[in-house]
Amino acid sequence: YRFMEQNKLSDDAWTLADDKELVLKEKIERVGKPLKEWDVKIYRGVLTGFNEAFIIDTQTRNRILANCRTEDERKRTEEIIKPVLRGRDIHKWRYKWEGFWIIKIEAGWTNKHCKKENPEEFFKNIFSSLYNYFLQFKDYKGKGKGLLNRDDQGDYWWELRHCDYYSEFEKEKIVWQRVTKNFSFCFVPKGLYTLDSIAFMTGENLRFILGILNSKVIDFYVKTYVHQLSDTGFLLSNQYVERIPIPIITLENEEIAKRIEILVNKIIDITSCKDYESDLNKQSEVKTLENEINALVYKLYNLTTEEIQIIEKNYN
Repeated sequence: YRFMEQNKLSDDAWTLADDKELVLKEKIERVGKPLKEWDVKIYRGVLTGFNEAFIIDTQTRNRILANCRTEDERKRTEEIIKPVLRGRDIHKWRYKWEGFWIIKIEAGWTNKHCKKENPEEFFKNIFSSLYNYFLQFKDYKGKGKGLLNRDDQGDYWWELRHCDYYSEFEKEKIVWQRVTKNFSFCFVPKGLYTLDSIAFMTGENLRFILGILNSKVIDFYVKTYVHQLSDTGFLLSNQYVERIPIPIITLENEEIAKRIEILVNKIIDITSCKDYESDLNKQSEVKTLENEINALVYKLYNLTTEEIQIIEKNYN
């Protein structure tokens, strides 16, 4: 067992570590600036309240579009069905979209457009195919209250709950699972949505930040304070991620930061290949690039040989 003095325990999470690890944790915090002070924003994915209806596969999407009465309706419907990622689709450096979509009718949309018309009749007329698709779930409740009576909805049952950051999904982002056994951050392009099992970050310097987040230093650091949920892994909620200290880019370390971005871009390119999971050479190349990133991150935090050994010993 490892113990530390009571006055060194953090207020928000129980931390057990020896003194050398605690000193290293404090050094990482001194060198870096918390993510919440960077030019980034952290959000949670979409909570539908009833995934059975709002999350569909490509076959269902195509059937809904094919059943639209007019070309205008088909275009309207296509615009509100967005590709979506689930927690299981997220891996270190990469994501694997499995062909799922989210039906995104925002809270407030109906009242904004229906004027004096009956809201449900208006929705039925504008999105007839979607309306007929939803009908099959009217009496189905699943594990919760069902489509009509769920808590997480907008003004009407066909709308999603209020969310003022839908536009952020249309940006490049870093995403991660909120509950995970291994800290795995990846880069996701514009237009891909995520479910609430995922958190994501938008803003500046994303590739540099991604390189730091996927490093051994941050793996060590986060495990010193984040809550562990028995067998399910760690709770990597927004409040924990926003306190991660990222080294400030200065004139002195600017070249290191640029090199990290270059390496991250190479990894993203390699891991995006369709054959990555079966190509051992590509996987080996990523390991080599990761090792170079880790060496550069050690420099950014000004770590000694002994401190590096502590991190290497604790990694996974």
